[in-house]
Amino acid sequence: MKVNSATPVFLVDRVEKSRDFFARAGFEVTVEIPAGNAIGFALMVKDGVQMMLQTRGNEHEPPSMQVLTRLSRHAAVFIEVDDLDAVVAGLEGEKIVVERHATFYGSDELTYQEPGGNFVTFAKFAAK
Repeated sequence: MKVNSATPVFLVDRVEKSRDFFARAGFEVTVEIPAGNAIGFALMVKDGVQMMLQTRGNEHEPPSMQVLTRLSRHAAVFIEVDDLDAVVAGLEGEKIVVERHATFYGSDELTYQEPGGNFVTFAKFAAK
């Protein structure tokens, strides 16, 4: 078996606020699908890395998935970047839940809580 890709799916109450958070970190929207008078789903990409944002209980999902997504609360993603200072500048004013620090495994990183409640760690590893 070969794994072709893995994409995090953040389940949120409002896609728009989370979309704007990730846009400020440099991600671009490639797909948006409405749900009622709001955005129900967004696919975002940066440098070949994808992420999906979807409302909890999204009307486009089968009923069993709607129930499961309504129960989901928080996810976390670890994003390796080559310029952590650019991320920090782009996300100025956003909620930091773990301050910037050096790790035992060699990265300079910090963790935000994006508007949907999910945790996003951005990390830069020292050049080898």
